Amino acid sequence: MTDASLPAGRFRAGEFRVGHVFSRAWSVFSGNFLTFMVVTGIASLPPLLFPKPVPGAPVDPYGNIGMTIFTLFLMIVLGTLSQAIVLYGAFQDMRGRPVSLADCFRVGLHRFLPIVGLAIIMGLGVMLASFLFIVPGFIIYMMWFVATPVCVVEQLGPIRSLGRSRELTKGHRWKLFGLSLLILIPALIIGSVIVAVMAFLLGTGALTVLPGAFASPLGQLVNLIWSAAWGAFYAVLIVVTYHDLRVAKEGIDTDQIAAVFE
Repeated sequence: MTDASLPAGRFRAGEFRVGHVFSRAWSVFSGNFLTFMVVTGIASLPPLLFPKPVPGAPVDPYGNIGMTIFTLFLMIVLGTLSQAIVLYGAFQDMRGRPVSLADCFRVGLHRFLPIVGLAIIMGLGVMLASFLFIVPGFIIYMMWFVATPVCVVEQLGPIRSLGRSRELTKGHRWKLFGLSLLILIPALIIGSVIVAVMAFLLGTGALTVLPGAFASPLGQLVNLIWSAAWGAFYAVLIVVTYHDLRVAKEGIDTDQIAAVFE
């Protein structure tokens, strides 16, 4: 495991570096990828419950509506809980301490209801802003980028967590936008490569692989592994972003931030 603890004073007030966030997030993720991927892998299972389309059959938008709602609920619950679990594990790694899955689960469960409420509010807020125009959706998302770590670490309610995130990201949102592009563009490229490989293995075209390949057992396994890896790294990235924003703006170190977990 990588000992990436930051001594106090390493960052100057106002300093926030995208390159440091990315490299440190990768260090934390790669040192614990199996643990984190188990957590995010479980959170990635609910989409498998969605009804699979039958080729040639008419699409009924109201068919299996109960299962669809239940699946969406599970996605929110497990996805939110997995973020909190990975968050605590990432902080333990940054402090140079062993990552215990049981301890991570305990901390995540402790803040379960507030972060579920936060996830719902954030989802609705970004969605409504995006309906107006795509740019407001991005702006809102950058403002609320670290709301989940705020909710868990600082133990604030959903609304106050959003306000605190807005405060922490102020002055650094263009950097956060650049950071988002830095991870989204490679993710899209990797996703395209996966589709191309699946098309090759199944002997289909790249455009026709999407409806059928990921409904196959092999496709579901590949998609699950990719979703788990992506979800784990993205969760770690948000935690490190929150950490570095607090270090830069408040001049405190890792142990001071994580003291709430003691």
